[in-house]
Amino acid sequence: MKKFKFSINGSKFETSVNELENNQFEIEVNGTTYTVDVEREAAAAPKTTPGKVASIATPNSAAGTVATTKSPLPGSIVKVIAAEGTKVAKGDTILTMESMKMENEIKAECSGTVAKIYVAAGQNVMQDDKLFDIKAEGVIAAAPVQTAPTAAPTAAPKATATGEGKPIKSPLPGSIVKILVKEGQAVKRGETILTMESMKMENEIKAEKDGVITAIKVTVGQNVMQDDDLVIMA
Repeated sequence: MKKFKFSINGSKFETSVNELENNQFEIEVNGTTYTVDVEREAAAAPKTTPGKVASIATPNSAAGTVATTKSPLPGSIVKVIAAEGTKVAKGDTILTMESMKMENEIKAECSGTVAKIYVAAGQNVMQDDKLFDIKAEGVIAAAPVQTAPTAAPTAAPKATATGEGKPIKSPLPGSIVKILVKEGQAVKRGETILTMESMKMENEIKAEKDGVITAIKVTVGQNVMQDDDLVIMA
């Protein structure tokens, strides 16, 4: 069982995650236990923009194509940032939603104009419900083609004062988006160590205690499986 501590809008949460059978997880949040079904993917898709979610835009479409972004998981809309008619750039945050007690940014798949918003703050949505449409400007790049998993490149070992310590492990399969610390760096409890994308959502992995990063076991863009070591803290 893996334990995590994090905060959302100033509220602190303590969670533990225990994998059951048949792609089910038992998640305890502040003493309340939930059973969650997780749909696993054969391999994480190559990514270009953090927070990217799937859309139904036609690959290599000309300007004027409408790209529809859908909810990656059941959840609740926290805030709608962009209004209909707003000009947005690829990667701009359109809205935020809470799912599995985590707040996630849903970003624009392409540059263009927000044509329609299907949801409002406080609304509950199911997986694959429509969130918003963007009328594209320019060409929408073809979606990356999923290929068979390949061995992730191994980071070259770095000299550290000590390689001993407690590992922070990946809570779910996903892809490393950003590493915010360096080996030998002192960090405080709750400080973000790295961000990773899992199930089309970007999540922050935080330090569970005050300590020093003695080893970083992953690189940006690397795919990881559940329970893979991310960093070592002493």
